Amino acid sequence: MRSPTILLILSMPAGILGYLLGIRIIESLPLPEGLDEILLLFGPLFIAGLCMLPFLVPFFDRKATEDLDAYRRSQAPIEMDDGDDTGDPPE
Repeated sequence: MRSPTILLILSMPAGILGYLLGIRIIESLPLPEGLDEILLLFGPLFIAGLCMLPFLVPFFDRKATEDLDAYRRSQAPIEMDDGDDTGDPPE
């Protein structure tokens, strides 16, 4: 299934639109001089991140699941068949 990769690609346009929307919203608010400048810097980035989040979560979830499966495979006990059914370790 390639949909998480497609969602990863679609996250960038969503972030750009969220950033532009954030700028427009903050510019339309009547804010004091110092607060206006700082909000105009960080506000649109926050809104862009919120817009990108639904697209990024499936991608990172799939990557984390793959890494967890690989870790579990590497930590699986290695069964040694030495022909002894007593369960004692070989000497």
